[in-house]
Amino acid sequence: MERSNQITVAIVDQHVLFTQCLAMALELRNYSCRVLPEPDEAPEAGSILGQLLAMRPDVVLVNADLGPYCSGVELVEPLVRAGIAVVVITESIDEPLWGRCLARGARTVLSKSAQLTSAIAVVRRVSQGQLVLDRSERDRLIAVHRRYAVQQRELREHLRRLTIREREILRHLVAGVTVREIAARRVVSEATVRSQVKAVLRKLDVSSQIAAVAVARQAGWSAPIGSLAS
Repeated sequence: MERSNQITVAIVDQHVLFTQCLAMALELRNYSCRVLPEPDEAPEAGSILGQLLAMRPDVVLVNADLGPYCSGVELVEPLVRAGIAVVVITESIDEPLWGRCLARGARTVLSKSAQLTSAIAVVRRVSQGQLVLDRSERDRLIAVHRRYAVQQRELREHLRRLTIREREILRHLVAGVTVREIAARRVVSEATVRSQVKAVLRKLDVSSQIAAVAVARQAGWSAPIGSLAS
């Protein structure tokens, strides 16, 4: 078969051993493969997207998590708009994440725990325009994602109700600082801190400090370095 007739597959993943094994297996089946980013190269979404659009592969296999500076999920929609079939690969079993990828146009989501032969079969079916995910399962996962997105918006709305001081109290709680320690650091009475904690719980519509911490973590809150010294 001439190279011009080969199916071109781009693999976007930082795990070198995984990508090399998958690329080798695909090339043995006469696919043309390109691995991005290069080993030891810090991925940037704009750079990788530009390379992929210039390359115009038939299929892109992209890891949902490419590190702190690049989200593979964010690459899905622009690639799909360009007419490129996208398969997301991930170590995560988080269904809202899977649904988010599918809602953005991914043909399917493939677990990294899947057998190599399964990944190759998915590439083959996708490149041939075949269905790779049952419609009902796709719809279910997208629905899970949308429910989760609504829940996240509600959590963020609760968090926006907090005053600056209450947000600081919550950050202390997320970091595992006790009421007594917060009072000592801020040179106020424990009663004052307990009153502020109660206000936080009320605004977050939860009944315990553990639940408040869970809300903050689910919404992506963290305790910035230096904020706990105040």
